[in-house]
Amino acid sequence: METRLHQGERTISVDLADPLEGRATVDGHPHEVRQLAGRPVRAADGGTGVELALTIDGGGRRAVVVRQGDRVLVAVDGRAHAFGLGEAPRRPSRAAGASVVVAPMPGKVVRVLISVGDRVEAGQALVVLEAMKMETMLRAEIAGTVSIVGAEPGAMVDAGVVLVELAPPKS
Repeated sequence: METRLHQGERTISVDLADPLEGRATVDGHPHEVRQLAGRPVRAADGGTGVELALTIDGGGRRAVVVRQGDRVLVAVDGRAHAFGLGEAPRRPSRAAGASVVVAPMPGKVVRVLISVGDRVEAGQALVVLEAMKMETMLRAEIAGTVSIVGAEPGAMVDAGVVLVELAPPKS
């Protein structure tokens, strides 16, 4: 089944077998995918999704996929990505290029390393999340300014909850 997702001005085509067995194609690149286990998850803000144990091209991976209205939040091995459903808008919106960092799995917020208004670089550590006795460092996907911090140390969060939102740097 083919799904079209967009992130900013970029449209990505994802073609997955249902059930998730065999080949998957992401933006024209084929991958060998096997689902080992899966369980439903519900985000605190009402989104529904699934937590998956997978092999992708022979390597073990853990993924969480949460749908919230017309958005899909995907976290693979602790790296979270937010997508809109469908084609990218022809004209960039005011929010084009914004980036969100979501909890890739249920867990406890250990540290929040940034504040609203902070300028961050791509790859900079933002939040430390603890899940299953392991700490995961969540990092910025883009350089920008922190516009929302939706987490505080000690808080328990569900998979898919937005922890940080970044606005792209002003041109």
